Amino acid sequence: MSTEFAYLPGAAEDTLSAQAVGAGLVGRSRLARAALLADAVAVLLVAAAILALGAIGMAEATSLAVTVLLVGATLPIAFGIAGLYRVDPIDHSALNDARDAAVALACLGFVWFVGALVVAPDIVGRGEGLLGLLGLPILFGLTLTLRARTRHAAMRAHPERVLIVGAGRTGQDVARRLLQSRSGTINVVGFVDDDPMEPSGEDLDGVPVYRESDGIAAAVAATGATRLVLAFTRRRPEEVLDSLRGSRAGSLPTAVVPRLHEITPAHAGLSDLAGVPVVNLTGTRLSTTAQVAKRTLDIGLAGIGLIVLSPVLLAIAAAVRFESPGPIFFRQSRRGIHGSTFRIFKFRTMHRDAEAARLSMAHLNEMANPGPLFKMENDPRVTRVGSFLRRTSLDEIPQLFNVIRGDMSLVGPRPFVVHEADQITGWGERRLDLLPGITGLWQARGRNDVAYEEMVRLDYMYVTNWSLWWDIRIIFQTIPTVLRGTGAR
Repeated sequence: MSTEFAYLPGAAEDTLSAQAVGAGLVGRSRLARAALLADAVAVLLVAAAILALGAIGMAEATSLAVTVLLVGATLPIAFGIAGLYRVDPIDHSALNDARDAAVALACLGFVWFVGALVVAPDIVGRGEGLLGLLGLPILFGLTLTLRARTRHAAMRAHPERVLIVGAGRTGQDVARRLLQSRSGTINVVGFVDDDPMEPSGEDLDGVPVYRESDGIAAAVAATGATRLVLAFTRRRPEEVLDSLRGSRAGSLPTAVVPRLHEITPAHAGLSDLAGVPVVNLTGTRLSTTAQVAKRTLDIGLAGIGLIVLSPVLLAIAAAVRFESPGPIFFRQSRRGIHGSTFRIFKFRTMHRDAEAARLSMAHLNEMANPGPLFKMENDPRVTRVGSFLRRTSLDEIPQLFNVIRGDMSLVGPRPFVVHEADQITGWGERRLDLLPGITGLWQARGRNDVAYEEMVRLDYMYVTNWSLWWDIRIIFQTIPTVLRGTGAR
């Protein structure tokens, strides 16, 4: 493992060609073209599917062809207005795409329907009706699926090349997150810093550092960077700005890490305060409407989940009961909202009396910066069935009963054991302002791979910046984390 970064010389600024500066724009244009192609293919597949089903006769084929041409001509306009062709290789969310596409298709469908009734009500036949009732939902699903595949292929073929200005704790954390979250689609090509911090992990070995005093443009020329990320360096902000403004490097897409990024969520918005751009953070207390919306989402999804997963619950219960003696469910006191205590339900994954053996195994804790937490990858107390349940997070399904009872929420702060939660003091206690959750930012970011201090920070940021849309995003972000088994112990 490297103990320090090695400097590399930057290239002369005059080697920073227009092609290098415009590489980011070319990449985004390529992604936009791939998205447009995916939309066109989706429209054709929907039309072919309706024809193949034999839902229309030859007499309506002509009018259907006209309808398909109309859809193909107007869909890109609607998606363009919704911003679905302004694709950013880094700041992109499939869930945001789904939301925007749903809104665009709903509006477009309404316009088509009204337009048909006004312009030519007599030509609206059964085929066009089926295209609206069946075609739009299918078009929605196909568009998202094809977009995801073509976008990923285009990004892997031409990865975004990110140069990070600042090799301190924040800059290295940004680099590590980029490398972990966008595998194969983003390359961190270097840092720019005159006084870099020692690398904090082997995953940053081989990432070069360029001297900031030589100019950012020199580092861009040497790396062929297509995007800049401004983290924090020891140089004055004015000097960094001068370096950007006085060179072609300022033409690159640039992301700025906010000073208080620890409490700034991704959905925070910008506004103008007397001519100064400021980051808006939401209030720290949920309104009555927000509480009702969150509770409605919890009860609805938890109820559906219990009904759909009831066969799985029975199968797991039988496996737990027959593998080792002891109860089917593990119940434990956890710290809840406003410091209350509740009993959490989980499938038992350990042998009987496992909790009593924990103190004698404290020296075997493998969790990074564990604080009061204890985790082991190969914990001898875990049963064979329990190991599978933990790896797949199926042991947490009974917590849906806690959600129905009102002890927990689907999304919220981590429900720490009472003695662990009591060791969290100061600003970290704000995490108790909301119901604890089955999942949360800590789960979506990697479960037990997240250090204890990071868990507390993420819980604080979630509680103080809650939104219903954020809950929905976290639920969908948790799914691939669980399927990959990231951080499962």
